[in-house]
Amino acid sequence: MTQPRYPQRSHRCCKRFYRHPLTAALLGSLVLTTGCVFDSDDNDTPAVTFSPATLYIASNSSGGDTTVRVRDQDLTLLNSYTTGANEGVLVTHAGHLIQAGDLMNTGRVVTACNAATRSNGDPSFQLTGANTTLLKPKGMAYLAEEGLVVVANNTASNLLVIGASAAGNVAPVATVALAANAWDVHYDADGDRLFVAQVDGSVAVFDNFDDTLGIGGASRTFSIVDGDNETSVNLHGIDYDAAGDRLIVSDVGQASSPDDGKLYVINNASTANGTVTAAITFKGDNTRLGNPVDLQLHGPHLRIAEKANGGGALLTIHNLFQASGGNVAPDHVLNTPAPESLAIMPTMMPMPGATDVSDPGTDYEVLVTSNPAVGSATSGQLFTADKGLESNLTLTFGSALASIENVTLDRDGNAYLSYDDGTTANSGLAVIGAVDERMGFSLSRDRLITGSNTRLMSPKGVELADDLGLVIVAEQTGAEILVFSACDSGNATPRVVSTGDVAPWDSDYDASGDTLYVALTNGTVAAYDDFSSRLGSAGPDRTLMPEPAATNLHGIRYHAASDTLIVSDVGSGAESNDGSLMTLPGASMANGTVMVGKRIANPGDGSDLTGLGNPVDIAFDGQDLYVAEKINGQLQLWRDFLTDDSLQGNVAPSVRLNANAPESVVLMQDR
Repeated sequence: MTQPRYPQRSHRCCKRFYRHPLTAALLGSLVLTTGCVFDSDDNDTPAVTFSPATLYIASNSSGGDTTVRVRDQDLTLLNSYTTGANEGVLVTHAGHLIQAGDLMNTGRVVTACNAATRSNGDPSFQLTGANTTLLKPKGMAYLAEEGLVVVANNTASNLLVIGASAAGNVAPVATVALAANAWDVHYDADGDRLFVAQVDGSVAVFDNFDDTLGIGGASRTFSIVDGDNETSVNLHGIDYDAAGDRLIVSDVGQASSPDDGKLYVINNASTANGTVTAAITFKGDNTRLGNPVDLQLHGPHLRIAEKANGGGALLTIHNLFQASGGNVAPDHVLNTPAPESLAIMPTMMPMPGATDVSDPGTDYEVLVTSNPAVGSATSGQLFTADKGLESNLTLTFGSALASIENVTLDRDGNAYLSYDDGTTANSGLAVIGAVDERMGFSLSRDRLITGSNTRLMSPKGVELADDLGLVIVAEQTGAEILVFSACDSGNATPRVVSTGDVAPWDSDYDASGDTLYVALTNGTVAAYDDFSSRLGSAGPDRTLMPEPAATNLHGIRYHAASDTLIVSDVGSGAESNDGSLMTLPGASMANGTVMVGKRIANPGDGSDLTGLGNPVDIAFDGQDLYVAEKINGQLQLWRDFLTDDSLQGNVAPSVRLNANAPESVVLMQDR
């Protein structure tokens, strides 16, 4: 399975595992599992040290065990749950677990949020139905930059390329014909090459796969012979060592046989063709290879999902490429019920969320929505600019929606767009897969959250609490905050957070302080503390009232390093010179009247330099502030906003760039 480049943090487990209270609050219940269930361990603790990682092991037993077990690098059980699927798994940058399935003889691909910490029944969405052409989906590969998933559609002799953000009964993006049925696939992003393990014992290779999506067929195909001149029979699991150009493939042999499985290492895999001889082969009764259905490298070591032999086990071979192969026992065996698939996510710090960037050295573009009026030429379009605003805006995406409002991005590069025309029938959220690689909306790649249950009539600001798997929407007409799962789809029901009947415009979630700050159109800021556990259930814990007073707050960003809120005040939406920018210091503890630290505004004497009329949204990189100034048609850049003492009163922005009624601005980081 191909895994993405920005993995999520692993989680440790003690004797009692608590479900994350956030998801419990969304579902209206709290689940507590007492006593972690540890599968039996045949060997002692491995002698080698494994790099920190989280392992996801999916079972598919004849007894009905379809559990996904989450383990750390030492195979300690951290969590377990079911998704409604039973086959191949992969995990994305944003912590979404994607699993293929054929339960109830219906092909499906399920996407489940909060991969490490979720529980049974937590929100998910799926692709299923006749239009998908999914039959018996098995292994998958993730094309992270494109927001696409390649599915081995077993029994159909093809691969399906699907949108990772799509949901429902929609057609695939592409169908790739094969000469034989596939079981698993691996995508090498650096080489833009797809390897396909086929059950006739051959490997199909597609060069330039991202460019062609397999049109024209495989570039070449090869079969494998071992040192005894025995030919590969029934290939299943597949992984690739790009640094050494080595392919690792498992051979199940006869599915009914418990001891005829093999493991091959193929050198010079990127150019292999015809018949190749394995550089290393493991086979024989000591190997415990009967049905090795999946595998994945973990640094120099190999993990193998052995489904049949002895009821199923996770096998580990240390330092694979230094091994001689042969009929040797694995270095470590963990008995676990009929493992079907395996995903390994190395533990690294995740990239910051789009509204949490605090390093001005971050590589990013500025993403802007345009919304002059419902149905106007640019009201459904997104544009990009370089971080210095040195060149004109470039059209990057046409949403085909009548009136888009706010935009933000998740760690997979998917855009969450609010759109509205003032009714629930034509308002909602659009989730756009890999927006920076696209030009137009498609239900084969994207999905909508819309309908009467959503309460979305005039959604404005959209905020992602990335580590919580939440989408937070400021619903203006309903005068409330709506909280959705990042895996919601269709006519979903949100958690409703009271704003005291005051219309909100935007919000910003501070993960370090676990506080949600909401900009209200009465000129105040509502603060919800302990948000992950309480979800604002009692209304605002604090209300911040700027002094001098604001009248109509819109954009809001919290800077944790200085404990400062930056807010924009539109004033009257009909006026072109009464907007302002201000800072509220000590925001994490502030309540009631807060003396403004910095205020940039028109002095009202006809000498306005600010150009601030309707500053409807802001973005901040820890140093420079971007402002979407709608009524005056500008994207503004204020350099060193917090630290430049000269930025006070009636001053001009550092840079102004013409923009057609910009509605929202966000930092789109390079992935």
